[in-house]
Amino acid sequence: MIKRVFLCSLTFVLTLLAIGSVAAQDGFVLHVFGPTSLDNLGSMAPDDIQQQVEREVIDGFLMENPDVADVTWDAQGPIDGGVTRLLTAHLAGENMDVIGCAANPTNGAYVRRGVLRDITDDIAPWVDRFEPASLDAYTIGGRVYGIPVSPVSTSSFFYNVEVFSELGLAEPDSYADFIEVAGALDEAGYIPVLHQGKNVWMWPMWYFETAAQTMGDSIAKTVQNLRGEAKFTDAPDVEALARIGQFVDDGILDRDSLSVDWDGMRSAFASQQSAVYYGGTWELPWIEANVLDFEWGVFEFPQLADVPGTRGHGGGPDSGYCIYSGIDDEALPHAVAFLEYLSRPEIADKHLGIMEPLATSIKGVTVVESAIADDLRSNHFPNTARFLDWIWPTEINDAFQSAIQGIVGGTITAEEGMAAIQDVYDDLVFDGYSYDD
Repeated sequence: MIKRVFLCSLTFVLTLLAIGSVAAQDGFVLHVFGPTSLDNLGSMAPDDIQQQVEREVIDGFLMENPDVADVTWDAQGPIDGGVTRLLTAHLAGENMDVIGCAANPTNGAYVRRGVLRDITDDIAPWVDRFEPASLDAYTIGGRVYGIPVSPVSTSSFFYNVEVFSELGLAEPDSYADFIEVAGALDEAGYIPVLHQGKNVWMWPMWYFETAAQTMGDSIAKTVQNLRGEAKFTDAPDVEALARIGQFVDDGILDRDSLSVDWDGMRSAFASQQSAVYYGGTWELPWIEANVLDFEWGVFEFPQLADVPGTRGHGGGPDSGYCIYSGIDDEALPHAVAFLEYLSRPEIADKHLGIMEPLATSIKGVTVVESAIADDLRSNHFPNTARFLDWIWPTEINDAFQSAIQGIVGGTITAEEGMAAIQDVYDDLVFDGYSYDD
């Protein structure tokens, strides 16, 4: 009798659980598609913290929006495969509502390929919460295609302060200074500068720096090139590419960087095999969590000699969120509500705060305070310009990646590299490309 009562009770409980499970499945499911593994909330934070905060943010949204049963998040894959993954999903008719969209492919491919919705009117009631310069990164032809929900970055060299002190070295300000520093580091048994060259998408960052100095206004010159008013084979463009090769020839940049990935670069720095590496301020959370055995610091890309321009570090809001152009009418208000929720300062504090931002694309979000942060905000940010690959079409960006690898590897000349890039541009124009369209 007791057994029968127990079984009946168990059946009743299971029935209630089943009913609850069905009820939980009622309602709309919002699908977030991330073309790469970096298109998660707080992607640069440690995995366990990132996942915890992402779940917390989603749960908060679900509580405010009872018509939405769940938010699924599919962000995976390498950075250099993101465009292909999204376009493949688009052609296959995959279920997507919100898209994690870095500014680079948004400008270079996504809008041109018709996968993003114009959200100018959708976000108008709360557009003032974004920093204008950050919103510009997602504005094309006067229309907004995404919201920047991101730390705002700049570029820097990260270096081992203790090694520099032991060798009596100061932070290099000029290119000549950097040659001397590299020679001293090499003689002491350190790799001067090791770069994550296996990640081809990082190579154009070097060109952003050299082009700012050889051109004077690299953004204006790039726009002229893309409008057909000037050429990538012009002398300032060729010189910008050649100057990257000079870093290798003069012993600053290790040619073996071509085979080093992100983890390898970081590991070499943390283990004090290399004394310097170059990257964006998105590196700060990793460095602070993993470089514990020595003091580290930052210095700016050096001022090159005999050039008309000054420093112009690549930077801007690194990521954002867009709405899929093929979104169903039923899904649209939920997608807009989700973007609105993510961009509230108090919510952005949660998922941006774990990345210890120096600055953010959203007004009112807390930023990190430290001596390094003050240095970067005071000295690096004023010399920061928009990433050029947020202006180039993806095909041009790919051509630059190949050309820079050739220069670093010593397999092509700067003239050959820029001629190949110009050929890619000419093919795009032949196929109907127009910068102003």
